[in-house]
Amino acid sequence: MEDLSKMQILYVEDDAPSGRLVQSIAQTAGFNVQVVGTGREFLLALGSEKPDVLMLDLNLPDANGLDLLAKARQRIPDTPVVVVTASNAVDDVVKALKGGATDYLSKPLDYQRLIVSLSNAVKLSSNQQELSRLRSEIGQRYKLEHILGMSESMTQVRDMVEHAARRDATVLINGESGTGKELIAKALHFASHRAAKPFVDVNCAALTETLIESELFGHEKGAFTGAIARRRGKFEQAHGGSLFLDEIGDMPLSTQAKMLRVLQERSFQRVGGEEKLVVDVRVICATNKNLEECVAAGTFRLDLLYRINPLVIEVPPLRDRRADMPQLVNHFLSTTTHQGSGQAQSVSDAAMNALQNHRWPGNVRELQNAIERALMLCDGEEIQVCHLPPAILRSSSMAPAPSALKHATSINLIESLEQHERSIIVFELQKQNWNQTKTAAALGVTRRMLVYKMNNLGIERPSTEIYEH
Repeated sequence: MEDLSKMQILYVEDDAPSGRLVQSIAQTAGFNVQVVGTGREFLLALGSEKPDVLMLDLNLPDANGLDLLAKARQRIPDTPVVVVTASNAVDDVVKALKGGATDYLSKPLDYQRLIVSLSNAVKLSSNQQELSRLRSEIGQRYKLEHILGMSESMTQVRDMVEHAARRDATVLINGESGTGKELIAKALHFASHRAAKPFVDVNCAALTETLIESELFGHEKGAFTGAIARRRGKFEQAHGGSLFLDEIGDMPLSTQAKMLRVLQERSFQRVGGEEKLVVDVRVICATNKNLEECVAAGTFRLDLLYRINPLVIEVPPLRDRRADMPQLVNHFLSTTTHQGSGQAQSVSDAAMNALQNHRWPGNVRELQNAIERALMLCDGEEIQVCHLPPAILRSSSMAPAPSALKHATSINLIESLEQHERSIIVFELQKQNWNQTKTAAALGVTRRMLVYKMNNLGIERPSTEIYEH
């Protein structure tokens, strides 16, 4: 439970007896309240320390309470503010709430209401501090140097992210599925001046045409059937931070027109609403489609393409950056082992050759899945070929290791391929004690196919061992 005495509450109140009474009542309930009597003292206190909660009387002799509220929101924007005003000053209350106040109290104060309001504000402040801590941890996880790979193409990606982080322009990230576009987007956000603000993501491909506008822009109560309350959209949630629009190539044309207007005007209306909302959001888009081809096909607006691609980051597929494979494998070995899945610390040369020879249609995401699977199957300290997924075994059986190809000629290429395939099958047969059914399952083929391969490659059971039938 939160220690209330450690939460600092700053209250500006020009009426000294009222200030002392509030301080006494609050301290009885366990709150630590500091009272100042002028707007000047209030601003000086904000400059020397960072209170957890602010209480602000809007009627001060030396300052406009709404101006003080605006200055407080600029200096410590996430700190809850409770405004105190005369009971008939409704307009001031509305302006204060629009200006960022989280609650209000009317004079003369109801002291039970005061304690409830302070309790809610302290809880909100604690949650905000925890959220800031978590964002800091996430920011460490998505640091620029955590974009792995020493290949030239990945070095260029890191340079582009670093360049883009210094600006607020919209960015388009191109790349196949599984290449890590979201990782790049997060690295861009946390390397920018917006790192302390929200990173909000939307998968445009996962939302229907009827839902995506409500998801992006929010809706008013009663805007459509089922809209039982006002809902803030992703743009509002991302205010001050970054909005990541994943798979923007799948956004419906009707929504594209509204998105273009938002990017141009930086304002929008909720679905069913009339109020124009202004947001400060950095938009980051990603797609696995060729948007120019989509424009030609009539499924993507040319004017929107021009609006979202002032800066384009191309993320290469894994098959084009095979030099990065060992570093990626070691990273996934380390992170997955720390999560309690397996104890293997390395990959055998044969297994690494198999990984290098695979085409990786699922890119880095497929590699991560392959290492996690291998760790679950491996009981030793080194991952072997037999622990890899069947798809990798099948592709590696068709492509021998580069070291083998150095000695292969056009005459013996078929023989080299057969030898490589034979070694994989024999290894798995030995591991399964020559049980053909289990071996076929491990290799991802039927038992009939395994028997055919054994006959074709001349694989026979050694006569010196006893086998199960």
